[in-house]
This record gives sequence, structure tokens and C-alpha cells, in this order.
Amino acid sequence: MAAITPWNFPVAIPTWKLTAALISGNTVVFKPASDIPALAAELVKLYDEAGIPPGVLNLVIGSGGEVGDLLVNHPEVDVISFTGSTETGRSVLTQLSGRMKRVSLEMGGKNAIMVMEDADLDLAVEGIMWSAFGSAGQRCTAASRVIVHRAVERELTDRLVERARGMRVGPGLDPATDVGPVINQRQLQKIHEYTEIGVREGVKLLVGGTIARDGELSRGNFYLPTVFGGVNPSMRIAQDEIFGPTTAIIAVDSLEEAIRVNNDTRYGLSSSIERRAGGRGGEDLGERSWSRHFP
Repeated sequence: MAAITPWNFPVAIPTWKLTAALISGNTVVFKPASDIPALAAELVKLYDEAGIPPGVLNLVIGSGGEVGDLLVNHPEVDVISFTGSTETGRSVLTQLSGRMKRVSLEMGGKNAIMVMEDADLDLAVEGIMWSAFGSAGQRCTAASRVIVHRAVERELTDRLVERARGMRVGPGLDPATDVGPVINQRQLQKIHEYTEIGVREGVKLLVGGTIARDGELSRGNFYLPTVFGGVNPSMRIAQDEIFGPTTAIIAVDSLEEAIRVNNDTRYGLSSSIERRAGGRGGEDLGERSWSRHFP
């Protein structure tokens, strides 16, 4: 088996893949993302210390083009487990066409939190802030869309903008930091390019939308928490995975429209809804608020 993993969860994702394969009696070739080779090496050392026999778990370092493609096409690799971008995953699947290999692909997402007119907005705001801006938005399950009922759009938007404006951007190892850096300069530029795309498409840039240039932040890859308003579901910032601390607010008039907008992307990964228990379509659980997550 070949395990090809991304940079954003450099221990969790490899551990899920490697441990399951090893306890099932497989040998594994592990290729981490090019941005995190040192972490991958330390992880493999832990497996070695745990007593994995030599040659059972093998670490290879290199780019996708140099090493990843070689593993995908190698005749003695029977299974490919890949987590990464949709574009790369599509390339893996194309290369495997006709090769009769087993493949598992976990790729991108354009996830949404739906906030209905009867939602507890305090609860909704907390969920959105963590999901959209936690890990600087560098999660495949990050909420890069907020689909909100028009009846509470203004209030929710004002709260999100206020909270985003007050978030502390800084080093990831500082406990006081709310939003840390993005992975590299290339990703930083990609995020900002999507901001520019959104502005050209006519969205309202409500807060953020810039690379951090002040003081020590100018030495790193920091992007200010960004909220877009007035977003149409067909716009690119509502369709493409940005992978940064940005979220787009989309207003709807009903739960049915929210579900339709939620499903109107080429991705399918995670979703959640915020509304009052006992609301239309929900269980009669009194006045408690609830949220649900749909993988």
C-alpha cells in the first residue's frame, strides 16, 4: 500500500492510514507532503520505536510529480490511499484507470453551515468562527460558506464581522493567537487572488481581505480573517475551495433553498445546520438549540 498524505494534518491523517494498514498485515510506503518532511520522519521513528519490523513501514520524501506518480504507477503497489486536493486526486484516479488497483481518495470540500431563522445566533456564531477560521481555514471541512436565512442575515453578519475584526492574528505557538499563518507563500497568494476574484465578481468585502503587513506579521504568511457578503451561490468564491481564513455569506429565504444552495457545488464533504429544536422538520425537543453535522 502507498499512503500519500497532505500537510495540514501531518500526524493525524498519516496515523489513520498507516495504523489501519499495518494492523491488517500490510507493508506500507508513506509519502508525506513536501512541506512537512521532518514531521513525517519523526512520526515514522515512533512506529520504529514501537517495534515495527524493518521494511514494513517505509518513508519516501519528494514531490508528487517525482515520488507520488511513481508510487501510483508502480506495479507492486496494490492499494493507493490519498488525501489532498481534488485536482491531484483526479490525476491519481486517471493514472489508475485500467490498472485494477484499489484506491481511496479524500479530496476537497466547499462546506457550509446553514443558519435558519429560528437559530440560536450565539451558538451559530461560535460554530462559524471556529469552523471558518480555526487552523486558518486550512481544513478540508472548514466552513467556507455560511448559508443564512434572510430574516437573520443582518444580525448574524454584524456579529461575524465584529468577531472576525477582533481576532488576533499571530504565531501558531502563541496561546493568545486566534488565527495563525498559512502554510507557505504560494498558498498566501492563492488566498488573496480569490479575494480579488470575489471583489471583481461584485461581493462585499466586509472585513479582512488583505495579507498581514504589520510588524512581525510581515515576516510570515499571515492572512487577515475575511468575510464576504452579498455572495451569489454561483460565484467562484462560493464554488472553489480556497483553503484559507475566509467565508462567504449567502442569503436564502427558506430551508429548502438553503439545502439546494448547500448541494450546488461539485464537492461533497461536510455540512451542518443551526436551528431551534422543534422547528419545522426538527424533533420536538423544547426550546433548546441544536446543530447537526452531516458528513
